[in-house]
Amino acid sequence: MKIIQLKEYERIQEGLRSLTEEFIGEYPYYSTWIQKNEATFKDGTRVIYELNDDGETVGYMMIHFSTAKCAKINGIYVFPNCQKRGYAKEALLQVLEELKAQKYDYAYIQTRIHNKIVVHMFESLHFDVIGQNYHNIEKQSNWVAVYDLWHRRNFDEMFDLAEQLYPGFSKN
Repeated sequence: MKIIQLKEYERIQEGLRSLTEEFIGEYPYYSTWIQKNEATFKDGTRVIYELNDDGETVGYMMIHFSTAKCAKINGIYVFPNCQKRGYAKEALLQVLEELKAQKYDYAYIQTRIHNKIVVHMFESLHFDVIGQNYHNIEKQSNWVAVYDLWHRRNFDEMFDLAEQLYPGFSKN
C-alpha cells in the first residue's frame, strides 16, 4: 500500500467528497467548509493523499500543514469494503515518515471520544492522547493525539500547539 499526493483539481475534489461525504448529511457545514478552504488545496497548505493498494484506490487522507513545526491529519477514510486490512495504519506510518523527512516536529490528529478502535490505533502507533476539544458545531468532544516525530517529549510545547490548532482544547 502506498500514499499518493493528488495534484489534479478533479482528483482532489473526488478525495474531498469521499472524506466528507458521510459527514455532510449530518453536519451540512462540511460542504461550505470545502468551498471556503478551496484555495488551501491549491497553495499546498492542505493536501489530499490517495491510499492505493496495487493500483486500486482504497481510501483518502487529508493533511493540513498548520505551522512550520506541525501538521494536522484532518481525516483518513478507508472505503467500507477495504476496512480492517490495516490501510489506515499503514497510511499513517507513511505520512509520519514523510513529515519527519520534511523536518516537522509533530503530527496531530483527533477522533470522536466514542471511537475506541481509532484510539487503540493511535496508541499502537505511539501517538500520545494529550487532551480533548469540544466541537461547537458538531456538539461533541474529540480526543486530541500527537505524534512526536523526534521523540523529544516536550509536552509543554505539544500542549501549546494543540491549543492553537484545536479551539476549546483542554489537557488530559
